[in-house]
Amino acid sequence: AFMSPLISTFPSPLQSRTSVLRAVPNLRPATSLTMMAEVDEKELVKVFGRIAEKTLFGDGSAGACCHSGCDNCEWRYSFDVLQSARPKWIPCYSSNKFEDGREHIAKWSSLFGEGEAKLSKEEFASALAGLKFDMPLGPPGYLTAKQADLSEEAVSLVWEKLSRGKATVTMKQLSMRLRKMVSPGEDGVMWSDFLFSMLEEEEDALGDIEEAIVVN
Repeated sequence: AFMSPLISTFPSPLQSRTSVLRAVPNLRPATSLTMMAEVDEKELVKVFGRIAEKTLFGDGSAGACCHSGCDNCEWRYSFDVLQSARPKWIPCYSSNKFEDGREHIAKWSSLFGEGEAKLSKEEFASALAGLKFDMPLGPPGYLTAKQADLSEEAVSLVWEKLSRGKATVTMKQLSMRLRKMVSPGEDGVMWSDFLFSMLEEEEDALGDIEEAIVVN
């Protein structure tokens, strides 16, 4: 059957969650409920497809494994490098370097520019728009780069989530917030993780306290 290149709907179990969120009266002030309700999922795909990647570095020590399914092998289900035909992960790290010299610098780290310690919303929006879009794995349908112009609403929503309502975000803080989107031990944010996090109600101030302890 013919599939239109345009994404008109994103059928997902998360749609019911979206409906629930629209009815929630009390959210943290940093997050706009109206913004969350108005952002179409395909607009979030345009953001994800700019910072997701085809390569993800994991446990460097797993490179010594033959991955032949040997019993009792501690690396049986671990890989040093994961590869995908299309962008699949947003790395939770800004960079990851193995002892053998192999290094992966996350695409999103370029949002900060050379020598920039902090990122503002305006800088985030400008740098994000300059990144090349590739249709990622996960969302249904297909978008071309010409169909992937960013919407202000989607950029604002993603910024609010990554900045936790603050005026700026550091590279270390952004890395920590990406890690909060995935299960412990995971190194990359997939589409389902990203979408769920965008629709999820903000955590309380405890998250800010935990980050302050780590950063400081």
